[in-house]
Amino acid sequence: MRAALCVVSLALLGMRPVAGADLPELRVGMETRLPPWAFVPDQPRRPTPAMSPTELQELTGLDLDVMRALAARLKRMPVVVPTVWYELEKDLLAGKFDVILSAWTPSPGMPAAIGYSPAYCDWGLVVVMRADDDRAKAVADLGRQNLRVGHIDDPAVKHSLFALGGGSFEVRTTVRELFSDLMAGRFDAVVYDSLYVRWRASRQHDVRVVGEPLNRLGYHVGLRRVDSALGREIDAAIRALRDSGELARIQAHWEGR
Repeated sequence: MRAALCVVSLALLGMRPVAGADLPELRVGMETRLPPWAFVPDQPRRPTPAMSPTELQELTGLDLDVMRALAARLKRMPVVVPTVWYELEKDLLAGKFDVILSAWTPSPGMPAAIGYSPAYCDWGLVVVMRADDDRAKAVADLGRQNLRVGHIDDPAVKHSLFALGGGSFEVRTTVRELFSDLMAGRFDAVVYDSLYVRWRASRQHDVRVVGEPLNRLGYHVGLRRVDSALGREIDAAIRALRDSGELARIQAHWEGR
């Protein structure tokens, strides 16, 4: 299975396995059921992120594009290690892979043994309403009208809800459930990640963003602090990719701009 993953990884980079090629591996922990970051198009959500080599070949998304660009800079062969998103930090410290690259943002509560790169993508939490619902023009309108707002159970989201100044808040477990309830009218608005919202709006034209983002955050590559040499390489590669405009082009593509 490990050899199969290596060949798949070369295909993801647009490279061909070459006899005698001996690129060092970069094992990448990634949640593979997370559109638009990493997903197989038109595949129903599965109970686990495990994938066959054939399915890995069909994997696409923003994080796949960033992985390709980063691996090319590092001259390494990326090996995707499918991982449940909430177990990324634990599995990184357990040595199951070398880096996290999976819509991951450092948090105050993360283990001190985890370090992180400069941001490879900018994002923020946004308020979202149905495209045909024009009751709110600004974030403050939600509180004034006491609208029903759905959100994912996440500390960053809970902290940002105070910016809304009022309203009725309810938690949903999955993104699919969150937006299903929005479209069905069970919520008037939801709070979620700007990248997903812009990707969805560009494809389905069924939602719109209300006002400005509630915060400004970034996605980062996470790694063990003891891997300091690798950390310096990744930091330099991310900065070079940002300076070249390549990361901005990747983000713009997945946001439909």
